[in-house]
Parts: sequence; C-alpha cells; structure tokens
Amino acid sequence: MQKDTMTGIDEERYSKDMTNNANVHGTLRPNDSRILNALNEDNSVYTFSGIMRKIGMHQESLSRSLQRLFELDLVERSETGYKLSKKGSILKKQPSKKILFTPILRAYLPTDVDVAKVIDGIRGRWFKNLRWVGIVENKNDHLLQWIDELGLFQINLRIVPNSIIIETNAKSDKVTEALVSVFRIVQETFKSILEYQKTSFVNYTKNVLAN
Repeated sequence: MQKDTMTGIDEERYSKDMTNNANVHGTLRPNDSRILNALNEDNSVYTFSGIMRKIGMHQESLSRSLQRLFELDLVERSETGYKLSKKGSILKKQPSKKILFTPILRAYLPTDVDVAKVIDGIRGRWFKNLRWVGIVENKNDHLLQWIDELGLFQINLRIVPNSIIIETNAKSDKVTEALVSVFRIVQETFKSILEYQKTSFVNYTKNVLAN
C-alpha cells in the first residue's frame, strides 16, 4: 500500500489554498468567470479588444471585471495583452469547454522559415472583416485567432511543424464567407515567408561570392 507522504506543513498549505480558492470563487461575478474561462488556455494572451470580441462583453463591463481580477491577483497584463496569473491558472485548472473547429486550408511550411517573424508580421492585425483576438503559443504549436466583426465565426491560423492550418468554427452556411475572409491572412502569411526566403537566398549568394 502506498504511504501518504503529505506532511503537516503540506496539509496546512493545501487546506489554505483550498480555502482561498473557495473564498475567491465566492467573490467572482458572472462576467469575471466569463473572462477567466476565455483566458483558461495554456500560454494564451488576449488583447482587451480581443477578450471583448471573444465573449461579447461591453467595454465598460470588461474594464470593471478586469480591475476586480487584477485586485484578486487572478489576471496579469503583459506587453501583448492579458493572461491568467499563476493564481488564476490554479483556480481555473479544470478544462474549459472546447469549441470545435474545422480545417479549411492546409499548406506546406518550409522548415527553414523563421516562424517568429511570420507571426510578428500578422499578429495584432485586422484583415477585411476579421478582428484580432489573441494568440496561444506552445513549443511546437502557435495559434493565432481572429473573429468576424459581427461575431458570426472565428478564424484560427495554426502553425505547426512543416504546416500552416486555417480552421474555423463557422456553420455550414458561413464557410464560404469564412474562406473569403481568410484570403488576406493567407496572402500576408506567405508574403512574409517569401520575403524571408528571398533574404536567405541573397545572403547565401553573397557568402558564396565572397568565398
């Protein structure tokens, strides 16, 4: 039988954490919980406007809720947007409800492309009727998110090893509209890739000639 290795100090800390979490839950308002749910994804960062569009909350209501969450130390702000604090991550450790997305385009990504530069070229930008929401970054998966200005559907650009995937949660009668909307994103993405390859080729040629 496995022995219980929790010490008295561990038990006290665990009990205190559970009490604090219960107290925090008791002070949260519905809008606060909606924000925490929106941010409840590892390494996700959303702008103020991105959160507002993602959950459909009025600007003043969002501002008040974020202020409360700051005071409760559940949310923190970075240069690129808002994310859960360490305390907020613990509080929202249960998985959030997943939204189903359908891939509508997949393209090959050269292995020598600087993914960070591609992301910097399109991060935070608006395309046609698409408004920027935020980004979720993990080791081998970068997810950039936009939402239709009317809130009809969301567009994700997912960068994984060797591929770029465009996906949407648009209903069947809106898929064509979603495809039209992503044209500029695709155009700018591959423009960044081509610029990078052109620069790499020029540098390679210069090195060859120099030798």
